[in-house]
Amino acid sequence: MLMLCIFAVRMVMGFFEPNLVAKEDFYHAFLAGIFTGAGYAVESNKEHGEGRSDIVVYDSVNGRVAIFEAKTSKTMEAMNRDCENAIRQIDDRMYAKEYEDEYDDILCYGISFFKKRCLVKKK
Repeated sequence: MLMLCIFAVRMVMGFFEPNLVAKEDFYHAFLAGIFTGAGYAVESNKEHGEGRSDIVVYDSVNGRVAIFEAKTSKTMEAMNRDCENAIRQIDDRMYAKEYEDEYDDILCYGISFFKKRCLVKKK
């Protein structure tokens, strides 16, 4: 699932570079489209916990749910920090809480994008 995302970022970003205003929305929609196209059930910007998670991907067959929080970094050096901030946001706003009784595996990912680069960290 995750490797598909990283591969697609590398392939598509060479053809289209989003402007500064629309970057985070672009990356968000891009990720949602990848997982939807791969056949997963996806929710985007839906209320979870005490906020709105960027993307939630459901894998009911394997009893897993993945929560993604995406950030746009202003520099390549900021990517690591932005990934950590994304994971902290998932925890602070308790996005995963509602899935604890229903799913065996809750995967939480912080993703930062900078131009054609993507860094993914798992909680």
